[in-house]
Amino acid sequence: MDSALVAFVLQGAVLGLTAAASPGPLQTLLISEALMGGFKRSAPIAFAPLVTDVPIVLLVLIVLKQLSPFAIRGLSIVGGLYVLYLAWRLWKQWRAGAGRDFQPDDAQVSVWTTLRRGALTNFLNPNPYLSWATVGGPILLSALDQSAWHAGAFLLGMYGMMIGTMLVLAMVFHYARRLGPRLVRVMLFLSIIILIVFSGFLIARGLFAT
Repeated sequence: MDSALVAFVLQGAVLGLTAAASPGPLQTLLISEALMGGFKRSAPIAFAPLVTDVPIVLLVLIVLKQLSPFAIRGLSIVGGLYVLYLAWRLWKQWRAGAGRDFQPDDAQVSVWTTLRRGALTNFLNPNPYLSWATVGGPILLSALDQSAWHAGAFLLGMYGMMIGTMLVLAMVFHYARRLGPRLVRVMLFLSIIILIVFSGFLIARGLFAT
Protein backbone atom coordinates (compact mmCIF):
# COMPACT_ATOMS: atom_id res chain seq x y z
CA MET A 1 0.00 0.00 0.00
CA ASP A 2 1.17 3.51 -0.81
CA SER A 3 2.79 4.86 2.37
CA ALA A 4 1.83 8.43 1.44
CA LEU A 5 -1.79 7.34 1.14
CA VAL A 6 -1.68 5.83 4.63
CA ALA A 7 0.00 8.97 5.97
CA PHE A 8 -2.79 11.18 4.64
CA VAL A 9 -5.44 8.88 6.14
CA LEU A 10 -3.71 9.09 9.52
CA GLN A 11 -3.34 12.87 9.32
CA GLY A 12 -7.03 13.16 8.49
CA ALA A 13 -7.97 10.84 11.35
CA VAL A 14 -5.99 12.90 13.85
CA LEU A 15 -7.61 16.12 12.67
CA GLY A 16 -11.05 14.51 12.71
CA LEU A 17 -10.61 13.19 16.23
CA THR A 18 -9.34 16.57 17.43
CA ALA A 19 -12.29 18.39 15.86
CA ALA A 20 -14.87 15.98 17.28
CA ALA A 21 -13.37 15.80 20.76
CA SER A 22 -12.75 19.54 21.18
CA PRO A 23 -15.55 21.24 23.13
CA GLY A 24 -17.61 23.56 20.96
CA PRO A 25 -21.14 24.67 20.11
CA LEU A 26 -21.73 21.72 17.75
CA GLN A 27 -20.71 19.15 20.35
CA THR A 28 -22.83 20.85 23.01
CA LEU A 29 -25.84 20.88 20.68
CA LEU A 30 -25.34 17.18 19.96
CA ILE A 31 -25.17 16.35 23.67
CA SER A 32 -28.26 18.38 24.54
CA GLU A 33 -30.27 16.78 21.72
CA ALA A 34 -29.12 13.30 22.82
CA LEU A 35 -30.28 14.05 26.36
CA MET A 36 -33.61 15.45 25.17
CA GLY A 37 -34.53 13.00 22.45
CA GLY A 38 -32.02 10.16 22.37
CA PHE A 39 -29.56 8.87 19.78
CA LYS A 40 -31.87 8.96 16.75
CA ARG A 41 -32.61 12.64 17.31
CA SER A 42 -29.00 13.70 17.85
CA ALA A 43 -27.19 11.48 15.34
CA PRO A 44 -27.87 13.71 12.28
CA ILE A 45 -25.85 16.49 13.93
CA ALA A 46 -22.72 14.35 13.55
CA PHE A 47 -23.10 14.64 9.78
CA ALA A 48 -23.44 18.44 9.78
CA PRO A 49 -19.76 19.02 8.81
CA LEU A 50 -20.37 17.11 5.57
CA VAL A 51 -22.97 19.75 4.68
CA THR A 52 -21.09 22.85 5.80
CA ASP A 53 -17.47 22.07 4.98
CA VAL A 54 -17.90 22.10 1.19
CA PRO A 55 -18.72 25.83 1.04
CA ILE A 56 -16.22 26.51 3.83
CA VAL A 57 -13.40 24.82 1.90
CA LEU A 58 -14.40 26.67 -1.28
CA LEU A 59 -14.38 29.99 0.56
CA VAL A 60 -11.05 29.36 2.21
CA LEU A 61 -9.12 27.69 -0.61
CA ILE A 62 -10.65 29.08 -3.79
CA VAL A 63 -12.61 32.30 -3.27
CA LEU A 64 -10.84 34.04 -0.43
CA LYS A 65 -7.46 32.31 -0.41
CA GLN A 66 -7.14 33.71 3.08
CA LEU A 67 -9.92 35.06 5.26
CA SER A 68 -9.79 38.74 6.18
CA PRO A 69 -9.80 39.56 9.91
CA PHE A 70 -12.98 41.60 9.38
CA ALA A 71 -14.81 38.58 7.89
CA ILE A 72 -13.75 36.35 10.78
CA ARG A 73 -14.85 38.95 13.35
CA GLY A 74 -18.24 39.41 11.72
CA LEU A 75 -18.78 35.65 11.48
CA SER A 76 -17.78 35.28 15.12
CA ILE A 77 -20.41 37.79 16.26
CA VAL A 78 -23.19 36.24 14.16
CA GLY A 79 -22.18 32.76 15.33
CA GLY A 80 -22.19 33.89 18.96
CA LEU A 81 -25.69 35.32 18.62
CA TYR A 82 -26.94 32.07 17.07
CA VAL A 83 -25.38 29.99 19.85
CA LEU A 84 -27.07 32.32 22.36
CA TYR A 85 -30.38 31.60 20.60
CA LEU A 86 -29.73 27.86 20.98
CA ALA A 87 -29.09 28.36 24.69
CA TRP A 88 -32.35 30.33 25.02
CA ARG A 89 -34.25 27.59 23.17
CA LEU A 90 -32.82 24.91 25.45
CA TRP A 91 -33.54 27.09 28.50
CA LYS A 92 -37.22 27.21 27.54
CA GLN A 93 -37.32 23.41 27.38
CA TRP A 94 -35.48 23.16 30.68
CA ARG A 95 -37.88 25.58 32.37
CA ALA A 96 -40.81 23.47 31.17
CA GLY A 97 -39.73 20.87 33.72
CA ALA A 98 -39.49 23.30 36.66
CA GLY A 99 -41.22 22.09 39.82
CA ARG A 100 -41.35 18.43 38.86
CA ASP A 101 -39.06 15.65 37.75
CA PHE A 102 -37.79 16.52 34.31
CA GLN A 103 -38.80 14.09 31.58
CA PRO A 104 -36.80 14.05 28.36
CA ASP A 105 -38.76 15.19 25.33
CA ASP A 106 -39.17 12.18 23.04
CA ALA A 107 -41.30 14.08 20.53
CA GLN A 108 -40.46 13.19 16.95
CA VAL A 109 -38.15 15.71 15.29
CA SER A 110 -37.33 15.20 11.62
CA VAL A 111 -33.81 14.28 10.59
CA TRP A 112 -33.66 17.38 8.39
CA THR A 113 -34.65 19.69 11.25
CA THR A 114 -31.88 18.39 13.48
CA LEU A 115 -29.36 18.34 10.63
CA ARG A 116 -30.27 21.93 9.74
CA ARG A 117 -29.66 23.09 13.32
CA GLY A 118 -26.29 21.36 13.37
CA ALA A 119 -25.29 22.69 9.95
CA LEU A 120 -26.21 26.26 10.81
CA THR A 121 -24.34 26.01 14.13
CA ASN A 122 -21.22 24.77 12.36
CA PHE A 123 -21.46 27.19 9.44
CA LEU A 124 -21.66 30.22 11.77
CA ASN A 125 -18.77 29.00 13.91
CA PRO A 126 -15.46 30.61 12.83
CA ASN A 127 -13.39 27.67 14.08
CA PRO A 128 -13.89 25.46 10.96
CA TYR A 129 -12.80 28.37 8.75
CA LEU A 130 -9.66 28.93 10.82
CA SER A 131 -8.94 25.20 10.93
CA TRP A 132 -9.19 24.81 7.17
CA ALA A 133 -7.22 27.99 6.53
CA THR A 134 -4.35 27.05 8.83
CA VAL A 135 -4.15 23.22 8.99
CA GLY A 136 -6.66 21.30 6.90
CA GLY A 137 -6.32 23.41 3.76
CA PRO A 138 -2.55 23.12 3.37
CA ILE A 139 -2.70 19.34 3.95
CA LEU A 140 -5.52 18.96 1.41
CA LEU A 141 -3.59 20.99 -1.18
CA SER A 142 -0.50 18.87 -0.53
CA ALA A 143 -2.56 15.72 -1.05
CA LEU A 144 -4.07 17.10 -4.27
CA ASP A 145 -0.56 17.78 -5.57
CA GLN A 146 0.00 14.00 -5.47
CA SER A 147 -3.40 12.79 -6.71
CA ALA A 148 -7.13 12.90 -6.13
CA TRP A 149 -6.80 9.53 -4.39
CA HIS A 150 -4.47 11.03 -1.79
CA ALA A 151 -6.88 13.90 -1.21
CA GLY A 152 -9.75 11.43 -0.90
CA ALA A 153 -7.75 9.39 1.61
CA PHE A 154 -7.19 12.48 3.75
CA LEU A 155 -10.88 13.44 3.67
CA LEU A 156 -11.99 9.86 4.35
CA GLY A 157 -9.74 9.62 7.40
CA MET A 158 -10.84 13.02 8.68
CA TYR A 159 -14.61 12.73 8.26
CA GLY A 160 -14.71 9.04 9.10
CA MET A 161 -13.06 9.70 12.46
CA MET A 162 -14.99 12.93 13.11
CA ILE A 163 -18.43 11.46 12.40
CA GLY A 164 -17.64 8.19 14.18
CA THR A 165 -16.46 10.00 17.32
CA MET A 166 -19.51 12.24 17.41
CA LEU A 167 -21.85 9.26 16.96
CA VAL A 168 -20.16 7.58 19.92
CA LEU A 169 -20.66 10.79 21.91
CA ALA A 170 -24.34 10.81 20.98
CA MET A 171 -24.71 7.18 22.05
CA VAL A 172 -22.99 7.82 25.40
CA PHE A 173 -25.40 10.63 26.30
CA HIS A 174 -28.34 8.65 24.94
CA TYR A 175 -27.62 5.98 27.57
CA ALA A 176 -26.90 8.67 30.17
CA ARG A 177 -30.66 9.32 30.19
CA ARG A 178 -31.04 6.03 32.08
CA LEU A 179 -29.28 7.58 35.07
CA GLY A 180 -32.48 9.39 35.99
CA PRO A 181 -34.44 12.51 35.06
CA ARG A 182 -32.87 14.69 37.75
CA LEU A 183 -29.35 13.99 36.49
CA VAL A 184 -30.52 14.64 32.92
CA ARG A 185 -31.91 17.96 34.11
CA VAL A 186 -28.56 18.89 35.68
CA MET A 187 -26.64 17.93 32.51
CA LEU A 188 -29.02 19.96 30.35
CA PHE A 189 -28.52 22.97 32.62
CA LEU A 190 -24.76 22.57 32.24
CA SER A 191 -25.26 22.45 28.47
CA ILE A 192 -27.10 25.77 28.66
CA ILE A 193 -24.26 27.32 30.66
CA ILE A 194 -21.66 25.98 28.21
CA LEU A 195 -23.59 27.38 25.23
CA ILE A 196 -23.81 30.79 26.92
CA VAL A 197 -20.05 30.71 27.61
CA PHE A 198 -19.29 29.81 23.99
CA SER A 199 -21.65 32.55 22.83
CA GLY A 200 -19.89 35.15 24.99
CA PHE A 201 -16.50 33.98 23.79
CA LEU A 202 -17.48 34.21 20.11
CA ILE A 203 -19.10 37.64 20.47
CA ALA A 204 -16.17 38.99 22.50
CA ARG A 205 -13.69 37.66 19.95
CA GLY A 206 -15.64 39.38 17.19
CA LEU A 207 -15.89 42.69 19.02
CA PHE A 208 -12.52 42.97 20.69
CA ALA A 209 -10.05 40.83 18.71
CA THR A 210 -7.13 42.83 17.40
